[in-house]
Amino acid sequence: MKVIEPAAVRTRYARISDRFKATWTAHQIVAAAFSELLTEPLTYAIDLGLLYEDIRTAARASRAGHTAMAVEALDRLECSLDAASGDILDADSRITASLLRRFLERLNRPDDGVVEALIRFYLYADSVEGDRRDKLDLLFTRLGSAFDDGRGEFVVRESLALRQRIVELVSILRVAPPAHAEILQIIRAIRSLAEDIHSAAKFDDFTERNLFRDARTFKHRVGDLYFHPDVLLATIELNVAARNRFVRLYGGEEQQLVEDADKLMEHGRAIALNFGAATPGLAEEMERFRTLREKFDSLRAVSNVKYDVVTRLKASMNNILLQLDQALDPEIEITELPPSFFDGTRQLERVTGRFGSAEPLLDHVLRIDAALEPAGTELTPEDLVALPDARPLRLEPWEASAYQKLLDRAPADSDDDSQELWLLYVRAAALRIRIDEEATIFATAAEAGVRLDGELLTRAKKSLDIAKDLDAQFSDLLQDAAAQPDRLNLRHLYRSRFRLLRGFSGLWLICDRHA
Repeated sequence: MKVIEPAAVRTRYARISDRFKATWTAHQIVAAAFSELLTEPLTYAIDLGLLYEDIRTAARASRAGHTAMAVEALDRLECSLDAASGDILDADSRITASLLRRFLERLNRPDDGVVEALIRFYLYADSVEGDRRDKLDLLFTRLGSAFDDGRGEFVVRESLALRQRIVELVSILRVAPPAHAEILQIIRAIRSLAEDIHSAAKFDDFTERNLFRDARTFKHRVGDLYFHPDVLLATIELNVAARNRFVRLYGGEEQQLVEDADKLMEHGRAIALNFGAATPGLAEEMERFRTLREKFDSLRAVSNVKYDVVTRLKASMNNILLQLDQALDPEIEITELPPSFFDGTRQLERVTGRFGSAEPLLDHVLRIDAALEPAGTELTPEDLVALPDARPLRLEPWEASAYQKLLDRAPADSDDDSQELWLLYVRAAALRIRIDEEATIFATAAEAGVRLDGELLTRAKKSLDIAKDLDAQFSDLLQDAAAQPDRLNLRHLYRSRFRLLRGFSGLWLICDRHA
């Protein structure tokens, strides 16, 4: 009889639970898109409530040590999720990448958790080619970019934190690691594409030099190498550069395009009447022009003009003028979804409610939340830190427990178990993650002979300042704990403090050397 390890069951449970959440989000998005964009009902029905009950059954069985029962529930869940994913993907095929982009923009930049969940859905389903490669390209770029009001353009988010998020996402695919030289070659090619786009001097260069088409073709042809974290980071930079260049060049193009189109619309009836008999294709081209003009006006009204619409409108106008010398449906208005549509926003509010929106370690606290939240309240602290997403964070069990208590997912152990202590444990854990990342960047830069910029050194100094404040809090609590009979609590305080001090001292030495 085959022995089933409880740890393997817990790992599998965490993965399937995460897949369920991703499937649920994808179902919500597809359902809303069908209702608001396609104005037709879904062609499938999924009882996600029943699946959720199976997840709870598997969790209870795993916690109680009934591994065979847990495995049976997980097997059933996996089959059900496979079937549900197939139905959702069939419906999703009706939603183009362009429609998805429009849908997300009308949501006024949804919470990153929603974007990540949709990425996870496609990756779990191993549906990453063709049109879905375009959708993933869109989603990763939304995840990795933000609009900078001061610069008036999009920028790539802080690369270290972004890379870690990408690593966590693409680990779902479990693809074999490629050769380092191959990755470097692909990154060079992507940067060459970005340079070509940046060198465009006029709007028509995009079409004449096939800049956007070549970039899209390249992203499709690299296959699974597209999902290497460094390739994805370079791709996001390419997409952000392309968008910014398009907006910059289009700004000088729009007014002339509108004036030329107005003149053609004004004289369209007379043109068709006087020249239609001699040029049979003119009437058809005029009708195409009118349709494109309607599309252009509707997109322009909401500041969402697309490159392909502009180029097709210009091409149609040129075709009409050429014939004189010898696609697209009206824009569908999308009703804003209610705030309750996504749970991610409420989750962010819950976290900032405990730590505050100005918390300097908020990004890393949210990473802890993302690693622990899928487990719900069913697992022990020891099980929580062993989850696949939590393991790379190297949390202590009492730190995971403190986070669960802060978010009201677990009760306090005693009257002395205070929120002050929970906050200290979680902030210390989040700072360790941040310090480890910064030390890794320093080490990588030193190995490659790259000079570090001042911004990174400033950020590292801020981490050291925060560490000093937290160490002072540890010192105060240790003085109080030393007089108490609970030796286990004392050990926890010392261990978390010393782990933070070890990271602090290493980063301080590195900064001192570079300074």
